[in-house]
Amino acid sequence: MLSFGGGFFDYDNDGWLDIFIANGHVYPEVEQATPGTHYRQINSLFHNEGNGKFVEVGKSSGTGFETPYVGRGAAFADFDNDGFIDIVIANNGDSPVVLHNSGANGNHFLNFKLSGKKSNRDAMGARVRVVTGTTSQIREIAGGGSYLSQSDLRANFGIAKAKRAEIVEITWPSGQRQTFRDVEADKFYLVEEGNDHLQTQHISGRQP
Repeated sequence: MLSFGGGFFDYDNDGWLDIFIANGHVYPEVEQATPGTHYRQINSLFHNEGNGKFVEVGKSSGTGFETPYVGRGAAFADFDNDGFIDIVIANNGDSPVVLHNSGANGNHFLNFKLSGKKSNRDAMGARVRVVTGTTSQIREIAGGGSYLSQSDLRANFGIAKAKRAEIVEITWPSGQRQTFRDVEADKFYLVEEGNDHLQTQHISGRQP
């Protein structure tokens, strides 16, 4: 495999970050020069086993991993707002591919959209920490990422079977910190810098 775009994301919302990698060679002639190596390649998906090891699970993850492409960039976002992260892949000389994550495994999530006041409006550089039981997770709001790609600026956390987070802590680029406690799962929240009220976002078309 020759890998381009990729990133960490928790596709099954079990609280452990998995890995997706978009694959595709740079030379269309590689198949003639190096038999066994292909220009179009299957993308890779690795499941985090939670013990320091990752297992390749692309073959069991749907038809999106059956067709080879010349993959380049990958962007991660919850396009249908069901709490499970989807992927869009930019392919060289071909249409983009959207890998829809059907989820529905019973695991819960938390999603946060940050809005800066003293800090920049998109909250670039802010860090979100979520604590559920003995598990602590951190996401940093960042631009760019994968090759020529921009992922969703919302921070999405899988929290497995937990129905709420004991602590949600925001550290803003300005240095300000905000802490929220006993945050209910399976909701989309808006966090405004300096506003200690955690707002629930209404997502059009989404069932409560």
